Amino acid sequence: MKSDITSRRDIETLVKLFYDKLLQDVAVKNIFEETVLQHLESHLKTIVDFWDSILLDADNYRGNVTEKHFDLDKRFTLTPDIFKHWLLHWNASVDELFGGERATMAKTRAQSIADIMQYKLDFIRKNIS
Repeated sequence: MKSDITSRRDIETLVKLFYDKLLQDVAVKNIFEETVLQHLESHLKTIVDFWDSILLDADNYRGNVTEKHFDLDKRFTLTPDIFKHWLLHWNASVDELFGGERATMAKTRAQSIADIMQYKLDFIRKNIS
């Protein structure tokens, strides 16, 4: 049986594998290449901070993930298909590395985040038009 997510180092390993997968996926890699590749190290630290806060109750993420994705949506329409790819790679990365309560929570929270973000983006697009 695989161990659960128990430390920031585990989250760093997970996020690195996840981004390796994203950057290989032709359906989404251009978004990451054009936005974060130049400062990937600092971006990954921010993503690790975000998930560390969610999964391990750390108090180190300072930002507004929704607002950042609203800005991103202005450059690249974040379609349901993009979220589908994101979730596919996230879940595959979690499953490849971990098992347990926090691993399950990582997948459940990612799905919730994707659902809420899509809902908010759809709402904003309808009200701007």
